[in-house]
Amino acid sequence: MSKEKLLQCGKHIARVLKEEGVEYQFGVTGGHIFPMNAGLGLAGIKLVHCRHEQTGAYAADAYARTSGKLGVCFGTAGPGMTNTVSGVAQAFWCKSPILALYGQHSTYEDGRDALQEGYAKETVGQYTKWTRRIVDPTLTSYYTKKACTDALAYPPGPVAIEIPLDIQARKTPVSRQQGYVANAFEKPAPVQADPASVEKAVKSLLEAERPVVVGGEGVFWAQAGDELKALVEFLQIPVITRRVGRGAVPENHPLAFSGRARGKILRQADVAVTIGLRLGYLEGFGAWAAKARLIQINEAVTEIETTVPSDMVIIANPKAALQQMLECAKTMVKEPPKRAAWLGAVDQIKQKEKERMEDAAEACSVNKPIHPTWVAKCCVDVLDDSATVIFDAFTGSAYMTERVQAKFPGTILDSGNWAGVGHGVGMGIGAQIAKPGKQVMVIMGDGGMGLGGFDVETAARCQLPVVYVLHDNSAWMSAMGPMFKSMMPTVGTQDPYTSWSMLPTRYDHLFAAVGAHTERVEDPEELLPALQRAFESGKAAVVDVVVDRTAPHPMMASMSAEGQSLADNPMMAWMDPEDVPEMMRGMLFGE
Repeated sequence: MSKEKLLQCGKHIARVLKEEGVEYQFGVTGGHIFPMNAGLGLAGIKLVHCRHEQTGAYAADAYARTSGKLGVCFGTAGPGMTNTVSGVAQAFWCKSPILALYGQHSTYEDGRDALQEGYAKETVGQYTKWTRRIVDPTLTSYYTKKACTDALAYPPGPVAIEIPLDIQARKTPVSRQQGYVANAFEKPAPVQADPASVEKAVKSLLEAERPVVVGGEGVFWAQAGDELKALVEFLQIPVITRRVGRGAVPENHPLAFSGRARGKILRQADVAVTIGLRLGYLEGFGAWAAKARLIQINEAVTEIETTVPSDMVIIANPKAALQQMLECAKTMVKEPPKRAAWLGAVDQIKQKEKERMEDAAEACSVNKPIHPTWVAKCCVDVLDDSATVIFDAFTGSAYMTERVQAKFPGTILDSGNWAGVGHGVGMGIGAQIAKPGKQVMVIMGDGGMGLGGFDVETAARCQLPVVYVLHDNSAWMSAMGPMFKSMMPTVGTQDPYTSWSMLPTRYDHLFAAVGAHTERVEDPEELLPALQRAFESGKAAVVDVVVDRTAPHPMMASMSAEGQSLADNPMMAWMDPEDVPEMMRGMLFGE
């Protein structure tokens, strides 16, 4: 009788992850996590070895949000774990299902000044659904399976597991793994909405004069794009999709709206349905719906916003709820409602925004240095319908997001409420692995490139054709810098324009040295051809665009144009007029 094979914990983890369809692991290895990395590798789970652990977490996040699958990142003990925190936190706030695996010092070294002593639960626990330290090797499979299930359960998010090195080294047979049964239950059917509530919601939409529907990340995770599109087409309702759900109804659809048209249209609505969307900070906490009858539909009650009055709340899977609403609507009416006045008003707003953007691009088409508006226009012109766009630039992203139109969900990625910097390099890697051969464009600032840029080498080494479009203005938040120049004197060589300047850097030379395709662009006429060559190169590429550092963030420009005082913003209200350079006082404090 043959003896049952003994497996170290990494192989138990790998066995479960393979059953879950995991194909990649992202991070930086080290002695405390060698057994886990090796276990996954021997099972065929490919390693994307990064230059910094934060890149691994960001890549796993983008992989998850682009593919709809579980992303896996890892870090060795101590600093290997702490270096992932920002990426894990971003995944938490962006509802991205990732599993973070950490090595750790041996249990007998607890509290004894061990090498790289650190504890994940206390460090990353606040940014995960749960974090578990495994000290019984026979529970490895159980917690791995639970981590996969819980990370993907709505609302999705990160889960972390740390395992001390001595526990990783202990070998146990599969039969000794406690509490684990492969595929113990069949995935349940989506939770249906209460039929009476569905009928009431549909009746409200049919009776409304100016209805809108706003779809969010829940539409993406429920794969409910087709149902959302069918409902708004049948009821003839303008629709906007947000967060990772952007493109669930293609943004070039006649009923879709986006960009700066958003606020103008939403504030006119008399009935508003949000589905799979948390009305948090980036949605203004739903303030735009103050005068509308608001219906919130979400799969989790924790995702319902309570700071805005709701006419109805429905807890259900978005796909199921939308199917029910469409079926209900077809029993109530035989043909779409007539909404000529409302749809005409929406189209007029959209057309004015289109004209504004065209005029803005034309007005700066020959500007040197290049204006971010022109960068955005050229970027949009070179993208195809399947492209993924990632935002990691303060001003550049703002000009881009209003112009790009998502055609599929999971193709517009940002850092969400976390609002980090430097995530774009790693996210580009994760997105390209999730959609091999498809266009992936990352809108970068030189601040973010300084934080995460050396992982462009990872993209080049892994032969991932990500195109990084760098807004090179040699400064942090350049248009805002002058107002702080007198308040924040700095050390060393600084630009007279801003406190937050950086030495001019030839990023094209820097990244050419690691084998990336690079171009430096200073003439606006050369930008579109340079972007085309970057994609045609089939390599990781950096297009280093020298941009106008005086171009304001669109939010600042619009507030100033409307006569609003930036000093009313809590981030600015602490300032005194006499401390601000005279050239900035009018914009900040009015006349």
